[in-house]
Order: sequence, then structure tokens, then C-alpha cells
Amino acid sequence: MLAKYRHALPQLDGKMMLTDGGTETYLIYKENLEIPHFSAFHRLADETGYRIIENYYRNHAAVAAKHNVGFIFCSLTYRASRDWGDLLGYSSGALAAINHKAIEMYRNIAAEFESAQSPMVMSGCIGPRGDAYNLDLKMSAEQSQEYHAEQIASFDEAGIDMITGLTLSEVNEAVGIALASKESDIPSVISFTVNQEGRMKTGQSLREAIEEVDERTGNAPAYYMINCAHPDDFLPGLEDEEWVQRIRGIRSNASNLDHGVLCQLGHLEEGDPVELADKHGLISRRFPHINTWGGCCGTDHVHVEHICERVLEESR
Repeated sequence: MLAKYRHALPQLDGKMMLTDGGTETYLIYKENLEIPHFSAFHRLADETGYRIIENYYRNHAAVAAKHNVGFIFCSLTYRASRDWGDLLGYSSGALAAINHKAIEMYRNIAAEFESAQSPMVMSGCIGPRGDAYNLDLKMSAEQSQEYHAEQIASFDEAGIDMITGLTLSEVNEAVGIALASKESDIPSVISFTVNQEGRMKTGQSLREAIEEVDERTGNAPAYYMINCAHPDDFLPGLEDEEWVQRIRGIRSNASNLDHGVLCQLGHLEEGDPVELADKHGLISRRFPHINTWGGCCGTDHVHVEHICERVLEESR
């Protein structure tokens, strides 16, 4: 299957795009699905899980189509890579097959909702090799590139449009993902997460991390995102300076609780979708170049639709 938008991503041409919300927290707390090792891809293998996941993404795509904005299917393959696959008994071939199965599902949904006003982009999602909230696994950029190249190759075979590295906490891993994507001639998006002090686990600021990745990769990422953090945490660190122009996407948590805590509470923190949307309106007003919007822990299509409507109000 040939990629449709790989060399012409609509978000780079100024099109407003939505993406999904907090997939894992939604499946665990709202659908009562067991997600071993926080690996949502594993539930594509059974009929019940597949249909629930399909409906989850269909709800998000419908929001985008309703509001005539684009949609990015950011695949639920966050942990469909070698180390996590080993824990669940997946061979390399089985992992590649599940990555392909996810993209095939998204193409079927896109066939239902895509239009000239709502382009639908396929993004292969890559998560950290280890725990995003721990720095116990340290890699060089070369090790990261070698490790993540396997999953990127399977996405390339599936004909995806872009790669998204989500919830990244340190620069070496980000550099490796960006370089592996570049090697495959696929545009990449690097999404960092920050703590309640607005800094990454390494202590770096977003500015320092973005500038270092750009310097070490020759500006390889198409753009950057922030995810798995609340606007209260990252907004104070965004400045009206050139480096912020490299950030085009936001996927916020519903709550301003520490993001590592949110996945371990035993219940869902959905926050107030309207209040969260208002904060995104402020982001859009200050930084009108940011045009990709979704959610992370605690959010679903309801939050994403409120955010969409609020951002559209700012653009009128």
C-alpha cells in the first residue's frame, strides 16, 4: 500500500488536524479491557478488543469529519516493539503483522469519513523502549536508532504517512527515532513529555531538548509535539521565541496530576473537558501555528471535540 500523504502532510500546509485521546486509559477504565504491560496493541488480536478499539477511533474520526478538519490516526502501537513484544510472546513477524493490522483498521475507518475537507493521515506510533516515566533504561542515539528501526520498517511496509514518537523523556532516544525515520524517508514527529515543573526527566527544558535534537539530526523531525502533560505544566515554559515554532501539536492530559500517577490511580481522572478546552484556546491564541490537537491520559473523543470547537472559535 502506497502512503497517501508521506510527502505532503496536510498539517505542514496549515490544515488543522485532530488526533485521538488517551487510548490506554480509555480502554482500561471505560471499556474495562485488560491491557497487559500497557500494550493496547495486544487487544487487536481478539474480536472483542478489536471492535472496541475500532469504535474508539471511529468516534474520533467522526468528530474531525463533522468539523471539516483533518485527522491523524496515531496508531495504538506505542509498545508494539521488540522488548515489549517479547514480554507478551510476540515474534518479530507477529509484531510486524500487528502493526500492519492497526494501519489496515485505520484505512477502513478513513474510507468511511475522509473527504477533501477532512484528510486522514496514517501515523505509526512509537513509544519509549522502556518506561516513559523512568530513566532506568539508558541508550545511546545509535542504540535507539537500531532498536526503533525495526518497528519503523514494519510501518514503512504498511505504507504509513509519518512516524510519531510519543511520550519521550530524553534526547538520545528521540535522536535515534528521528534518524531511523529519516533513513526510511518517512517524516517524523517527536513528542516530549514534561513534569509539573515543565521539565523533562533529565532536567532539560523543552527548548534545550528540541534544539539539541535538531542540531544532532540536521532538523530531521518534521515538527515537535508535547504529550502526557497538562497545560498548567508546559504552558509557562512556552515563549514567544523562534524555537516554539517547531512545536505544532499538543496532546494534553485531562488532569494536572503528575502524569506518572495518572496511570496508577485505579480510576479515571477525566477532569473538566470544557475547562481543558479553554486552556487550549489560550494556547491557540498565543501560538496560532500550532494546528494538531488531541488528548492523552484521561481524555477521549468528548475532550477532543471540545478542544476542536474552542480552537476553531479562536481562528474565526
